[in-house]
Amino acid sequence: MQEKRKKTKLIILLCALIMCFTNMVKGQILEFYRPIIVTYKTGTLNNEKIDLGIFDYFKQDTSKMKYEYLKYDSDKGVLYKYDEPRKVFKTVLCLNNQNFKSKEEIKLGTFDGFVLKRENSVNFIATSPYGDGRYPSHHKIIKSIDILQKTKKTLVLRINYQDEFEWKYFGILVLTDYKYENLEDDK
Repeated sequence: MQEKRKKTKLIILLCALIMCFTNMVKGQILEFYRPIIVTYKTGTLNNEKIDLGIFDYFKQDTSKMKYEYLKYDSDKGVLYKYDEPRKVFKTVLCLNNQNFKSKEEIKLGTFDGFVLKRENSVNFIATSPYGDGRYPSHHKIIKSIDILQKTKKTLVLRINYQDEFEWKYFGILVLTDYKYENLEDDK
């Protein structure tokens, strides 16, 4: 009988401890832990206005998020990304070339590198830079890029991607050609 009481008291004590410690654990909203792609803000690089695009998980301090310097040139029909180590702008998309295929691997923020190939007039398919075109499992990857709107002033892109658990999402980038920033957008 005494042994049974000791076990009961031990179980009650353990339950009480568990209840006390559950108040110390904070819940997490998993939505904040999926990668996001969004145009962040306008910036200046080499005395030139550019757009900053976020390609990372959400953090309260946005300065700690991975972002890219992006530049849209509507005259050439090209979207550029600034390559920090080389200190040059590299081509990401060429909108005027119907046979466009990226020559080098493109890396955007926290996402794995990819190569782009134009599928049709409004869609670019992203594939692995590895020989077989597939990625290893559990990687954050860009799947495709769709052109939603293209004018002299604005380029709106839909970036389709998946996280390391293969959940599919999309992000919208709104890029401005700052040579024409005061021009009315034609529909």
